[in-house]
Amino acid sequence: MKTFSRILVLLLALGVGPAFSQEIAGVWQGKLNVAPNQALTIQFNFTKKPDGSYAAVLNSPDNPAIKDVAANAVTFNAGALKVDVTALSGSYAGTFKDGNFDGKWTQPGGVLPLALSPYHKPQLSAAAVKTLQGTWHGPLTTPIGPLTLVTRFKVDAKGELQGTLAVQEQGGNEVPVSDIEFANDKLSFKIPRGQVTFTATYSKDTLTGNWKQPGPGQPPEGTPLTLKKGDVAALVYPLKLNNEAYAALNGKWQGRIAVPQAPNGGLTIVLRFETNANGQYVAFVDSPDQRVTGMLVNEATFAAGKLTVKTVLPPAEFSGTLSGKTLTGQWVQGPMSFPLTLAKQ
Repeated sequence: MKTFSRILVLLLALGVGPAFSQEIAGVWQGKLNVAPNQALTIQFNFTKKPDGSYAAVLNSPDNPAIKDVAANAVTFNAGALKVDVTALSGSYAGTFKDGNFDGKWTQPGGVLPLALSPYHKPQLSAAAVKTLQGTWHGPLTTPIGPLTLVTRFKVDAKGELQGTLAVQEQGGNEVPVSDIEFANDKLSFKIPRGQVTFTATYSKDTLTGNWKQPGPGQPPEGTPLTLKKGDVAALVYPLKLNNEAYAALNGKWQGRIAVPQAPNGGLTIVLRFETNANGQYVAFVDSPDQRVTGMLVNEATFAAGKLTVKTVLPPAEFSGTLSGKTLTGQWVQGPMSFPLTLAKQ
């Protein structure tokens, strides 16, 4: 009996027994299958407080709307994890097993399985970074026509590779890419803003791959996309305006359309007519509230005081009548039409 007691004391001293101590501070990641052909990456970033309890924030690299969403309650006891995220009307409950959490995400309308594993940011080799650095471009076939994509990779001040993507037809506004992985000539990255995944094979300064993006008209299997390395010329749409018409339109025109779902109940629209370095008449549309500048106008007509302009991306049209320094008309985008008055600035 004494021998058994000594063995039990020894086992407890070595930490073998019912006690459970697992450190979960760090990032844990999993996939939520939100639709038959759509999975949403979920990341929980746990930090340990001085009192030993945990705090957490929730992110989704696939959805920019889910960024640093704070959990209002985190409990972790004997391998059981519970995270409440009131801001998303959701909660997670999982059990630690074999180095991972097996659990479920609960939200009004459903319960979805969600397994979490420790996440480690991909590390790129020096050779991979050297290969990717620079500008890559190529045409993408879309339901609204071909678009020119430009991807740029560069090393930041910390020595890490960062990437951006721009659509030339939308003015070249760059959005960040994430989860860059490149090994054995296989590249993959994501664009959280559009829930895009790009995978490709590298060969001789060419990336041959597949662009996959959810949405109406988008093929579930993705769209072929080839990007070639090298600088790309700026996209220009010279306008067929005579000198008299350009003189009447030259400058900046600004107004606002009423959009109830917008944060301030509307969106500011800026229409700019300019002359480029080659002396060509060009025009652009800006949306300051959406931090978008330089959307390309590819067509403009002006006769008898009536103006019509069209943009490439998004496909939209403004038709208005000039009176003094005011253009009064309609902004049409898809099935929607909004009254819009633009005043000369």
